[in-house]
Amino acid sequence: MRATNDAQIRELLLPFVQNEHTSTSDTIFIQEFALYGGTNRADLVALNGISHGYEIKSDRDTLLRLPQQVEAYNSVFERATLVSASRHLSVARSIIPAWWGIVRVEYGQISGVQLERIRESCPNPAPDSEAIAALLWRPEALCLLSSLGLDSGVRSRPMACLVARLAQQIDPERLADYVRQAIRARGDWRSAARLRRCDGTSQRPSSSLRYRRTPYGNKYQ
Repeated sequence: MRATNDAQIRELLLPFVQNEHTSTSDTIFIQEFALYGGTNRADLVALNGISHGYEIKSDRDTLLRLPQQVEAYNSVFERATLVSASRHLSVARSIIPAWWGIVRVEYGQISGVQLERIRESCPNPAPDSEAIAALLWRPEALCLLSSLGLDSGVRSRPMACLVARLAQQIDPERLADYVRQAIRARGDWRSAARLRRCDGTSQRPSSSLRYRRTPYGNKYQ
């Protein structure tokens, strides 16, 4: 049996996920979605009424970084799915939470690479409001704070202060909804990818994942 690689799986994953979201015509799909400013990246994200992140592990990958990636996904996504080669599943199941979905990747001599969902995802029981707020760009964060009359004393402060104010003052579900809308409204992602996010300090100081000024990836519809 041939070993699968990342490129093979990526080629199949986008149409596979699009097919899973046919009931929501407003879904957008973003590949290489930066988390914590680029310290981690989700291989694919589907955004509609919720955010759903997909992490690929091919035969040629290892699971060394999976615990760190799981931490990042758990912080920001309302659902998550591991897309994994069969050889990794036994160990991967002990790393990912029970609410993560699983798509199994197999290679057949006749059929080639195939994707099969073997476990449905469930809602994330404990997303992190600060990590979600940190997905915003500074102008977006200021706009939201200003619209709610919460910008007093923080307009010129570091991004970390804006993120903390958002997380403390806004209901988590409402905050997550605004962040999804802001990401969807960014328009020309090719141009946006050339822009820097303002202030590289919005990552939570207590986390081992450091925040960098890396923009998000390309948008697919």
